[in-house]
Amino acid sequence: MSNSTTLLPENRRHAAWKTWLAPMILGGIALTLALVTRYVWIESTEIGLACAALPPPWWCEVRYGVIRIHQENGWGLVALAAGLIALVTRWYPAALLSLVVGLIGLVLYNTGLAAVGLLAGFLPILRSR
Repeated sequence: MSNSTTLLPENRRHAAWKTWLAPMILGGIALTLALVTRYVWIESTEIGLACAALPPPWWCEVRYGVIRIHQENGWGLVALAAGLIALVTRWYPAALLSLVVGLIGLVLYNTGLAAVGLLAGFLPILRSR
């Protein structure tokens, strides 16, 4: 039984591999950063107690900013906007942005809009093969 990649000419097989390289690398980096942010930086009791001290460390303001983005559904809104732009214009960088921010939003509790934006941005990536 023949594999579908054997039916493609050599240059198409190479192009198909290169098409998936950027989304896989960026998706892996986004998931890693989001998981570290969630479990080490936001949900950690020790970090929360350190930010409750007076005066709080300088990095607590950045932490509060990330939490505020979550509270305002920022990850989901950015993923949705980038996904819709990518879907309408087929602009590959917007699709990658939607993928990255959508994955971050899924890990950081903005699942509704982030999932829709992730899917909207993933469709142009699939079509680019």
